[in-house]
Amino acid sequence: MKKLIALVLALVLSFALCMPAFAAEETTEVVAYDGDPIVVVRGIDFAGLVKADGSSAISIDAFDVLGLIFNIGGHKVTGNKAAGAHAIASFGKDLFADLMVDQNGNSLSDVSIPKFYDCGADLDLSDDSKWADTAVGLFRSLTRKYGGENVYLYTFDWRMSPDALADDLNNYFEMVKEKTGAEKLDVAACSMGGMVTTAYIEKYGYGIFDSLVFFSPALNGVDVVGSAFTGDLTISGQDLTEFLIKKVGGNFFVNAIIKVLDFIGIIDGISNFVNDILADYGDIIYDEFLCEVFRTTYGLWGMVPDEYFDDAVKFFFEGVEDEYAEALDIINNDIKPFVMSTEEIIDEVAASDVKLSFVSHYNNKQLPIYSKAYLHGDGVIESARTSFGATFANYGETLTDDQLAGVAAEFISPDGVVNASTARYAESTWIINGAKHVGCKDGSDHTEFAIWLLAQDEQPTVNNATYPRFMKCDANENFIAF
Repeated sequence: MKKLIALVLALVLSFALCMPAFAAEETTEVVAYDGDPIVVVRGIDFAGLVKADGSSAISIDAFDVLGLIFNIGGHKVTGNKAAGAHAIASFGKDLFADLMVDQNGNSLSDVSIPKFYDCGADLDLSDDSKWADTAVGLFRSLTRKYGGENVYLYTFDWRMSPDALADDLNNYFEMVKEKTGAEKLDVAACSMGGMVTTAYIEKYGYGIFDSLVFFSPALNGVDVVGSAFTGDLTISGQDLTEFLIKKVGGNFFVNAIIKVLDFIGIIDGISNFVNDILADYGDIIYDEFLCEVFRTTYGLWGMVPDEYFDDAVKFFFEGVEDEYAEALDIINNDIKPFVMSTEEIIDEVAASDVKLSFVSHYNNKQLPIYSKAYLHGDGVIESARTSFGATFANYGETLTDDQLAGVAAEFISPDGVVNASTARYAESTWIINGAKHVGCKDGSDHTEFAIWLLAQDEQPTVNNATYPRFMKCDANENFIAF
C-alpha cells in the first residue's frame, strides 16, 4: 500500500508540475504597423540552457523523481533522516551540475542559451509546446499582429551577473537598432527580464525606450529567492495540497486523488518528514547542494531582496570567505549596490517621457517550499513584489478592516484582496486576478491587453473603461467579470 501511495503521489506531482500549455487558434490578423520595433525580454529559462550537443542542461526524468520519493520513503520508514538529507542533496546536485559557474561567472560545463538574433518573421513559431504562453506567447502574438519583421525576442543566460547581463542586453538593443534603423524601441520586460532591463537602465540609461512595460517583473527582489538564499526552506502540507489543486485546475480525477492523499495524511506525512530533515540535517542539503551549486550564480543574486541580502551573504560564505574572495567582491561591490538602488533607478524612468507600465498577477498559489508561501502570488513571484508595493491579503483571505480604513474605494479590488494605493506607481499598475506568471497566452484577452499597453501613443493609465486597474481572467486568460 505504501508503494502504491508513493507511486500515485509521484504521478500526481509529475502531472501537476508538467501541465502542457495550449495555444489559442491563429485568428489574429496582421495590421499595418508604423510604431517602434518591439523587443520582448523574456524571463529565466531553466530549460533553455543547452549542452554543446543541443540537449537540455537540465533533464528531469520521471523515474529519477520516483526513485527519489521511494528513497526518501525508505529512510522515513527506518528513521534515517541523515540518509534522507544526503539523498536529496545528491539528487539536486546531479540535476543542476551542468549549470555550475566559477567565481568569475564562467560556466564550468559547455552550456549556453541559444540567442535569437533574427526577427519573428525568420523563426519557426509553429510549435505550441514552445511558443504558447508567457513571454514567448506574447512574442508570437506580436508577430501575428504586427508582422514578424517588427518583433524581436531577447534570451539570456540567467547565471550571468546583472552587470554582464546589462552589457549583453545593450548589445542586443544595438543589433535591433542597426537592423531596423530605429532610434527608439518598445520593450516588454518579463519576469527576471525586469531585473535585467533595470540593470541595463542603471548602466546605459533609458533613452532608447519609447514604451517600457514590466510583466510580473523581478525588479524589486523575489521572496522565494531570498528565502532559499538564507536557508528558509520549509514545506507545509496544507500549502502543498492547495498548490497541487491550483496547478491541476479543474481536473476532477486528479483533484480527487490529491484530496484523498491529503485526507489520509500522506501529504502531511511527507511534508513533516522533509521538514524534520531540514531541521536536523538541513546543513547537509544546503552545503552539499544549494551552496555548492548556486553560490556564484550571480544572476540569482540580482533577485535577492535588499532586506535578505546581508543574511544571504552570511549563509553562503561564512567560513569560506578567503576561498571565495573574488565572488564576495562581485556580490558585495557590484550586485549589492544595484539591488539596493532598484527603486531609484525606476523612479528616474518614471519621471521621464518613457511610457512606463506594470502588470501584476495574483490569486495563484506560491511554491510551497518557504515560510512565506502564504503570500498572494502568480505561482512564481509574490504579487506585492511584481506590483512594486501594492498591499495584498494573505492567500485565501481578504484585507482586514484596519487595512481598508481610509483607503478610497477605487484602490480596493472587487474581491477585497488588494489595496493598490500603496503601489509605487499606482496609476500605471494593472493587477489581474487569476493570471499566471507573466501570463500572455497566445491569442488571449490578456495578451491583447499586453499589446495594447506596448502600442499606446500616450502614457496609459488605469483610469480607462476598457482595461481598468483590476481585472480577472479565466484559465484561458480571457477576461471575465469579478
